[in-house]
Amino acid sequence: MYITVNEKKVFASTGGKAFEKNQPVIIFIHGSGLDHSFWGLHSRFFAFRKYSVLCLDFPGHTHSEGPPLESIEEMALWVNEVINTLQASSVSVVGHSQGCLVSMEYVSRFPELIKSLSLIASGYETPVNSFLLDAAKNKPKVAIDKMMSWGFGSAGHLHQGTIPGNSMIAGGYEIMKGNVPNELFADLNACNNYKGGKEAASNMTVPCQLILGGKDQMAPRKASMALADALPPSTNIEIIQESGHMVPLETPNQCRDLLKTFIFSNNPTS
Repeated sequence: MYITVNEKKVFASTGGKAFEKNQPVIIFIHGSGLDHSFWGLHSRFFAFRKYSVLCLDFPGHTHSEGPPLESIEEMALWVNEVINTLQASSVSVVGHSQGCLVSMEYVSRFPELIKSLSLIASGYETPVNSFLLDAAKNKPKVAIDKMMSWGFGSAGHLHQGTIPGNSMIAGGYEIMKGNVPNELFADLNACNNYKGGKEAASNMTVPCQLILGGKDQMAPRKASMALADALPPSTNIEIIQESGHMVPLETPNQCRDLLKTFIFSNNPTS
């Protein structure tokens, strides 16, 4: 569906069901250079179980009007504008990678409507090396190749996805090449510049869940464990050992089951 936020057109997929603001809402927030389609399997699961689902395209990404936002803080404020525009309440937030940074910043600033926060594959900071930043701006094909190579574990590289005939790497490449150079560079630069994650995680007052990939090369174990230490002691921490960075795509069933158990418990439908 399309909505208007700050006089700009914004796209969000809804999992195949109409958005109903009076139902519990789950907002899915994508990572750098990606879009709503990253959450296709998970969004449909929840949408057909009486949740209203929003899988956003951030400004400038795929179907949403640009330009891209330049900082994690701006993105968090923008998410709040989306929620206010739709008059949503009882919100669960799910973020992947860069989406984790945005989710933490958003929830730490506006916890009133939030019932749960699920973070997938991130640290509280995600520094980006200068080679990748330069490539994203000047040689986007090189940047995408590197991100697809580093982002997927063996399931992605060996085309062992759960959907027969589907290549996760090829799909990711198609999405990213539509979001370069401006959007991918803006996303990576925002991640590199963000320094507020530890404070946001430490100030969290809502139920939290952290899902990690045991073979993640983009969010190293040291960084993800630092995030785990910064979040409240009650945080549910799960590691899917066989997964790389793209946990929702590589191990969708395990990821779905972890999200389901946590969200059903903290933001139940009537």
